[in-house]
Amino acid sequence: MYNQVREDAERQKKQNRGAWVRIIFIGIVLTAIFSVIGVHIYKLQAEETHLQRRAERQSTGRITLGAGGENELDGHRGYIYDRQGYELAISVETPSIFAHPKQIDDIEGTVLALSKSLEMDSAEIRKKLMSESPFVWIVRKTTPDKGAAVKALHLKGVGMKRESKRYYPGQELAGQILGFVGLDNVGLEGVELAYDKYLRGDVLRIRGMRDSRGRVILTSDSPRLNMLEGSSITLTLDQYIQKISEIALDRTCRNFSAKAGVAVVLDPYTGEVLAMANWPRFNPNRFNDYKNKDDMKNRAVLDAYEPGSMMKLITYSSAVEGAHVRPTDPISQNHGKITIGKHTISDTHSIPDMTAETVVSESSNIGAYRLAQKLGKENFYNYLRKFGFGQRTGINIAGESAGILWSYKRWQEVMFANIAFGHGVSVSPLQIAVAVGVIANGGKRMRPWLIKEIRDHEGNLIEKGEPKVMEEVISEQSAAIVRRAMERVVAEGTGMRAWVSGYRVGGKTGTAQKVDPRTHAYGNQYMANFIGIAPIDNPNIVVVVMIDAPKPLHSGGMVAAPTFAEIVTQVLPYRGVYPKIVTDGILDPFAGMAFTQTDKTVSDKQNQAIPNVQSCDDYVVVPDFRGKSALNALETASNACIEINMLNSGFVSAQWPAPGTRVSAHSRVELTLRGNYHQKGRD
Repeated sequence: MYNQVREDAERQKKQNRGAWVRIIFIGIVLTAIFSVIGVHIYKLQAEETHLQRRAERQSTGRITLGAGGENELDGHRGYIYDRQGYELAISVETPSIFAHPKQIDDIEGTVLALSKSLEMDSAEIRKKLMSESPFVWIVRKTTPDKGAAVKALHLKGVGMKRESKRYYPGQELAGQILGFVGLDNVGLEGVELAYDKYLRGDVLRIRGMRDSRGRVILTSDSPRLNMLEGSSITLTLDQYIQKISEIALDRTCRNFSAKAGVAVVLDPYTGEVLAMANWPRFNPNRFNDYKNKDDMKNRAVLDAYEPGSMMKLITYSSAVEGAHVRPTDPISQNHGKITIGKHTISDTHSIPDMTAETVVSESSNIGAYRLAQKLGKENFYNYLRKFGFGQRTGINIAGESAGILWSYKRWQEVMFANIAFGHGVSVSPLQIAVAVGVIANGGKRMRPWLIKEIRDHEGNLIEKGEPKVMEEVISEQSAAIVRRAMERVVAEGTGMRAWVSGYRVGGKTGTAQKVDPRTHAYGNQYMANFIGIAPIDNPNIVVVVMIDAPKPLHSGGMVAAPTFAEIVTQVLPYRGVYPKIVTDGILDPFAGMAFTQTDKTVSDKQNQAIPNVQSCDDYVVVPDFRGKSALNALETASNACIEINMLNSGFVSAQWPAPGTRVSAHSRVELTLRGNYHQKGRD
């Protein structure tokens, strides 16, 4: 009985085990079946999605606005204005011609028609039409007349679209400052490059339906086309002052066969750049025509030159402020020549009883070194840094030069002397203008700026320029002392040709010998420079003129000073500063100025040098001194109630002002003497 029960239990256990095996097997089979079904369903759904997306791509597309291409429209770059609202850079609509080579049946006929209408080389057009690409540009941004001619042909596979093209109404006016843009409307130089992110409009992509050929025929989005318009920029430049400066610079550079030239006009109180002229001039409308890339450069900011004797203003200013030098302090010239080691420093002429002030007015190299010695190397170096040398001005123009100013720890004594009178250091024209602006405004170094404001396409203000004081450099009293020395430069010194009728002006000449790039030694070319303040008694503008490699004359007083006068004569009345006394004479450089007892002694000595001729009228006519010896010239000047300043020795070969000019009595006339005089060519 027991065995029977045990056998039944074993049999039941086997039956149960077999049932579980069958259940598990059936579950596995069902799972596999459902998995296959699920995968199949997933594939069907995925394929449907893929086909759906493929259908959408075939039937819909996007138009990109603001980028360029067959189905694209260019955004308008923002305008660039001068401070008065004059348009310096605008965008205009121009036609561009494209083609679908695969749609053209008659290649040669199309080539011939396009070549004639577009005035293009047929081989160039044929190469494009034989391309495997489904879309090619034939010509971008051509003239409206050519676009109309192509449109009238109704050529199969050839189309036209309107694109935005940059245009500069002033042609060469401020060309290097504005820069230019490429075919894709991206800024490549100048303001166009520096502020490209503001001037370029946004890019919009719009969904639309395509036809059987893939062309977008209907848009489903509503575009905001005003977003394509870039922001507009207003510059501190004044187009009238810019034009005056460019014309004056152009005339000088051509007359003296110069390599290049720069003129900068700066408001010394705000730091605003009113003009920045470069020569040779540059027309950004035709930038591809310029083979010499240097013609595109804004030399006023990108290049640096040795300032020559213009540096004596900075040396004198530093000595007055930092070493408490007074204008009447005697300065030893050592008979016009000193030796430093193996080097000799000399002046062009002997200066009897030289004072600190006459170091500037008579442009003494030795005197400048003596003034710098009173400061010492470290102190002088620190003042040069305060005036802004050896560092960028912060005007935010790409590639601005910081110039070269070595640390005083590297100065040997002869280098110390050279820097004091403008050699062994280099500055950009803008840097020297900013430095002399310190003297003009009473002691503050201002950050120069070019961008007056930026506004978006809706007129909202994005950025606004403001005057910014970078550093307090010298006191108002020190600045006034230096300005008086600058006036003497024009009244009786090396800068007489910078004199302007009816205004008291002051400045400093500079004639810097250039380094030959091949020999790395000073060669036979010069920079002729002049920097001045006008009016000197109530400064309104600072003007720097730098002429590169003029010939046959090369002195700053002969070449650059008259250019300064030409600019100032026109700019001051335009800015509301009118002549106080309308005469043709050189104004008294000390009229209306307050003197200390020590200073007045100098003035008295000058007055004693003027003959007290009772028979002199208030105004006299300048005699013709040409051909006369120095002795005869002195006698003629005395009889005519004229003072003279003679350069060199021999016979008078040139004079300024010209014979017959009506001037006030006791005015000074500059005479240039040579060893002999030829009657031929006399005017």
